[in-house]
Amino acid sequence: MHAFSCGLPVRKHLCAVIAIACALPAFSARGGTVTGAGNSAIVNTNSPVETWTALDHAALVVDGGQLLRTVVDTGATLTMTNGTASATTNLFGAAVELHDGATATITGSRLVNDSTGRGLSLQGAAPSSATLLGSTVTGGTDGILLSGGGTLTLDQATRSEGTLTTASGVRISNGTANILGGSTAYGQQNGIIIADDTRGISDLGRLVVVDASASVGVTGSAIRVQDISGPTRPNVASIELRNGAKLVGGNGVAIEALTQTEVTVGIEGSHISGDMLAVDDGVLDINLNDSGAAITGRMIAVNAMTQAAGSTWNVTGDSDLRAYTLNGGTLAFQPGTDGSHRATTVHGDLAGSGGTIAFNTVMNEGGALASQATDRLLIEGNVTTTGPVAIVVTPSGVGASSDRNTNGLVGADEGISLIQVAGTSRADAFVLRGGYVAVGPYSYTLHAFGPGTTDQAQNALATGSLNWDYRLGAVYVCQTDCDPVDPTTPPVDPGEPPVDPIDPPPGGRVAVVPQLPSYLSAPAALLTYGDMMNDGLHQRLGDLRTGTSHDPIGGEVFARYLGGQLRYSSNLSFQRYGYDFDQQVNALQVGGSLIALDGDNGTLRAGWAADHGTTRVTPKAADGNSSAKYRANGMSAWITWQQGNGLWVDGVLGSTSYSGDVGTDLRGADVGRVRANGWTMSVETGMPFALGNDWTVEPRFQLKHQSLNFRDFTDGDGLDVRLGTAKQTSATLGGRIMRTANRVFMPYANLDLTHTSNGDPNADVSSADWDLSQRFGSGRVGNAYKVAAGAVSQLSEHVQVYGEGTYQHFVGSYGMQGWAGNVGIRVTF
Repeated sequence: MHAFSCGLPVRKHLCAVIAIACALPAFSARGGTVTGAGNSAIVNTNSPVETWTALDHAALVVDGGQLLRTVVDTGATLTMTNGTASATTNLFGAAVELHDGATATITGSRLVNDSTGRGLSLQGAAPSSATLLGSTVTGGTDGILLSGGGTLTLDQATRSEGTLTTASGVRISNGTANILGGSTAYGQQNGIIIADDTRGISDLGRLVVVDASASVGVTGSAIRVQDISGPTRPNVASIELRNGAKLVGGNGVAIEALTQTEVTVGIEGSHISGDMLAVDDGVLDINLNDSGAAITGRMIAVNAMTQAAGSTWNVTGDSDLRAYTLNGGTLAFQPGTDGSHRATTVHGDLAGSGGTIAFNTVMNEGGALASQATDRLLIEGNVTTTGPVAIVVTPSGVGASSDRNTNGLVGADEGISLIQVAGTSRADAFVLRGGYVAVGPYSYTLHAFGPGTTDQAQNALATGSLNWDYRLGAVYVCQTDCDPVDPTTPPVDPGEPPVDPIDPPPGGRVAVVPQLPSYLSAPAALLTYGDMMNDGLHQRLGDLRTGTSHDPIGGEVFARYLGGQLRYSSNLSFQRYGYDFDQQVNALQVGGSLIALDGDNGTLRAGWAADHGTTRVTPKAADGNSSAKYRANGMSAWITWQQGNGLWVDGVLGSTSYSGDVGTDLRGADVGRVRANGWTMSVETGMPFALGNDWTVEPRFQLKHQSLNFRDFTDGDGLDVRLGTAKQTSATLGGRIMRTANRVFMPYANLDLTHTSNGDPNADVSSADWDLSQRFGSGRVGNAYKVAAGAVSQLSEHVQVYGEGTYQHFVGSYGMQGWAGNVGIRVTF
């Protein structure tokens, strides 16, 4: 049965009728009543506007009609379509009231209470239910009151509004409210109020589901949970936000849990903006249940928060919670518009499988806490995660060295503290995504200081001593294994004695980002590739003294494969960022004669060649592993004159386009793209001399010049790289000794000496974000000697095959060394 006085239940229909009559305004003398199962009444557009009462399982049907205050009681039903119910009642009345198991389906209709009462109420000892489709409800104190364990469903863009300054769109004492299908609970103070008033009624539970809908509080929070029953029991409520649910709190609070409440919030497929607030002994648990769940706001005195994989918490201000479970989600500190930073405090444990935490950090010299400007995670309990938590740092500032005492180490009082733990943890609990933070060309890494190695002067925890400190600091490297022992490698067990760092020997330097060695190796590596492709006449065409054409005006085609495995030793010292590297070359060249003239005094050949190849370059760098793979496509024109006495002169002019991808172990395969265009010119001459017994010796001289023009580019770390132009001139003096007794197998051996000069090209690396610029040297190719052994085979009058293996080594302290091979075939016609 329903009740009108202080919410107390009554048992007799007479009381209900008397209460209804007393609440009606004086002008409404007329009224309709339908009672008893099987009985019904219909109100349409021709019906008088009057109050209605439906009792004892009777049915009231409204089809476009208008009603005054209407009461549906004791299992009766109301079906309203395109109708209007209006009333002017006090706090305890509504335009439509459902009591004691009543049911209402309201479609395309308006329920309006112009006074302090509600537009719709569900009350009584037995649960009632109401489904509103495409309708509007307006009340003074609240739009809708739900109690008695009833079920309320708002769907198809239904709107429920409370108009007084302290009003809510929907107020729930107990029961289930489903806000669905673009519907809105809109209150001048709160969108939804969950206020447990269980006096005289058993606890029937409170559940709110907001699915693809909204709760809007104009001046207060979007959802407010409070208890008015006293200390007898807490107000236990569940809130489920699904499929794009929206919460709007005029005071910036999405959900607040007041004293004597226990609230569990589940979020799926929704991005909620606003703070989550618990007051006094209120208990508020937040669960981000799927990858579509996100919160942008603060957590204030929240009891527990759990994040599923792919979920996101965007932290907009200082926050605190008792327990935090991270199962693949992301905590992302949001940058302050005024440059301020945030701290999140976990009073208990950080648990779960791990996830991601994103910080905003000013990359200054760090040191004292007052000098640091960064977001920070403070854990007063333990870190019990089963997997690593990835740290992402968005850097800002002008950059500065964190090595304040210039000893080449990151000390416990140096750098910038990101995460502090009072309890137990482990060194690998947090890892820096990508391995480093790029500050211009230089890199900073995460360093873990465990028990016994932390500096208590760095303690930012409100309670407890600093047991673990995870700090960002500049990396220092040495040419040999001189790195100081870092607490992060291997992980330090809390039960083990602390690791004592050792001072590095002289010769260390600040590390650069790992891709930079590949950039600096590019000029020498590509100049070497170009030198191999224009190695000489015999490597391109074999032996010209054998093989003939059908007539004086003939032609030829050729194809050859080149391969090599080389190692470069830099002329620059370790302190000057000199890098050795390994280089692998594979290339195919094809070509032919555009003209081949055989005359009495000699032979003139002029032709073309096209080549495609790859070269992989792997620097030997203490700064980190990187590699570059270049693709090269070239075209060249050549002309060769061979005199009757054997003297020959060969000229080549070529162009090559290079495109390379630079990758690192830490950042992946696509960190930077290097592109260049190269030009090559070569003049070579030689003359064979007979020694007798079918032996010949052939001295030769070659002069080559290369020019490489690199495109400027910006890489994945925001580095602006300008490699400029690299030029190289080389002069080779050598000779060949060959036995020609058997045309099918003519072995030979070569010895060459090459002198190389260039301008020692530089690389300018800068960062607009950091306002930093640094010039680095890239190293010279140097001088070398080369020995080779090979053979030429004239298989027939028109087909010749040839090949050789070569070993080269630099002369002096730097340059190239390694093995190479060349095999080819030439066909004349």
